[in-house]
Amino acid sequence: MSKPAEWSVEVSKQLYGLEHSNRGEYLTVDETGSLVLKVGEESIRIIDLMKKYGLETAYIRFLPAIKSAMRRVFETYKTLSQVHGYTGKFQPVFPMKVNPIPIVIDAIWKYGEEFNWGFNTGSIGEIKLLHKYLNKGSRLLIYDGVVSDNVLKLLMDFEKAGWNVIVDVESEHDLQVLSKYANIHVGLRVKPFYKPGGKWSHSAGLEGKFGLTINTLLKLIKEYKWLNERAILIHVHGGSQIYELKHIAAIFEEAKTLLNDLRNIGFENISIIDTGGGMAYPYHDSRKGTPESPNYTIVDYINLLIKKFKDAQPHPTLVFEGGRYIVASHRIVVAKVVDVRPYSTEYKPFENGNGARMVGIPDSIEGIKKILQYTRDIQSKIKGKTLTLTERERVEDIITHFREEIIVKLVEIIRSNPSSIEKIIDDPLIYKVLTSPSKRFIISLSLFADIPDAVLVNQYFQVTPIQKLDERPDVLAVLGDLTCDSMGELREFISDVEIETSINSWFNRMDFRINHLPKKYLKLGGIPLHLPGKDEDYYIAFLDTGAYQDPLAMKHNLIYGAPEIVIDLDDSGKPVIKVVKHGRKSYL
Repeated sequence: MSKPAEWSVEVSKQLYGLEHSNRGEYLTVDETGSLVLKVGEESIRIIDLMKKYGLETAYIRFLPAIKSAMRRVFETYKTLSQVHGYTGKFQPVFPMKVNPIPIVIDAIWKYGEEFNWGFNTGSIGEIKLLHKYLNKGSRLLIYDGVVSDNVLKLLMDFEKAGWNVIVDVESEHDLQVLSKYANIHVGLRVKPFYKPGGKWSHSAGLEGKFGLTINTLLKLIKEYKWLNERAILIHVHGGSQIYELKHIAAIFEEAKTLLNDLRNIGFENISIIDTGGGMAYPYHDSRKGTPESPNYTIVDYINLLIKKFKDAQPHPTLVFEGGRYIVASHRIVVAKVVDVRPYSTEYKPFENGNGARMVGIPDSIEGIKKILQYTRDIQSKIKGKTLTLTERERVEDIITHFREEIIVKLVEIIRSNPSSIEKIIDDPLIYKVLTSPSKRFIISLSLFADIPDAVLVNQYFQVTPIQKLDERPDVLAVLGDLTCDSMGELREFISDVEIETSINSWFNRMDFRINHLPKKYLKLGGIPLHLPGKDEDYYIAFLDTGAYQDPLAMKHNLIYGAPEIVIDLDDSGKPVIKVVKHGRKSYL
């Protein structure tokens, strides 16, 4: 039997979520413990990029990631359609709301050419942005925003240029406007009755924002006789980031029933089904069926899609709208640690004149729980009371002393009896102590400007150091940004390591908090990181920030416009690196 690992690059790759189905092929760790981007036969160390260009903060855009995701989706459909004998076409589109900045849309256009990748738009601004491609080729263009004459006039330009333009209708107002534009095809956007879980579940169901109810649709069918001739698409959007496959299946089933029923009442021209953008991106790739970790893959999703619609005759064209899946992994936010502070009070052991500790900690778990309750009682009793400086110092010292000594004692208990870890992590009070942060790392960015969904919807983003990945972490740390807002902190970290490791490696080197337990899925109260050495530049990376973060960015505290390191490939497959600076300089 092999000896469990003390620490290794392989442990770090699992701890920091780097063995990932979307980005694992090009984002990895080299033998020096550095985070690298693999471009063909070359490896680019991210720390070298930051130092070469003298940047404290940067967005690293790895555009080949977009092409890789596109190819994965298309090849998955191609393989599974052959397995199931599905003869309908596959029509991917990119929802521009996911990331409408020009560099991303350029990549979608360029890389999407071989797959005939279309676009989904929802505003007149997005249509205007696409106008630069008007005469460069024809793609599918689905519009599902508020319809107006100004919108239709622009869409007619695309229709005349040979694009396949479809306008979704969601109200009688839309049909009134479309009555004047006979050449435009129509999509019927219908509310799903089923309401899945997730952060965006409110967008589905009868009260959801998007689509027609069935009673409204049937009423409009009677009033607008031309509808059954021009309608060629059904659109059913069940919400974003649907993380359980059973919910996806329910939405697909509704869409299939709707397709068959409409065909049976005379909508014979409907040949396209759009099941919306519910495909979840694995922000953590552990397949747990949670908001950050869907319990299915792209293979599962497309396999289910084909199986659901293969009984519909003729087989409809299947629209894929998974925008997050396509662009999330292309953008990495990197920021330098500019200060390290205690998370709470600093630890000062109680000692007598001989240097021996005056207060001992019990050797039993039950005794430790009593001490923890005692410290809670102290805080409860002094709540609302005014303390002198001396009293305040004494109380802080007592609480901190017991907390840190308890952690040391728990580690001793676990090392002497490894099976005790089960009882310890099952106790909420003790588990919280062992997974609590000990440091606050101040980093050179603004969550509001650079990763706004971390604040807006508590979106999980994988955090990893870009160096020292061959070393055991020192501490659990909360990340504080440069803003004066109390919400500008990030602390959640998922630990999911499958490799068998030695007991020593379960705990950080300096603060003895748990950083992982083999084959245990843990949520930690801080992020396992290394303490920077004197005059050492230490950087943190936030992965999978390429969806929604660019358009949602704010100018909080007037921190905005981070420099970008754009990496693409030339015609021979060699990396081309370009730095784009937007005026943002160091804020320190």
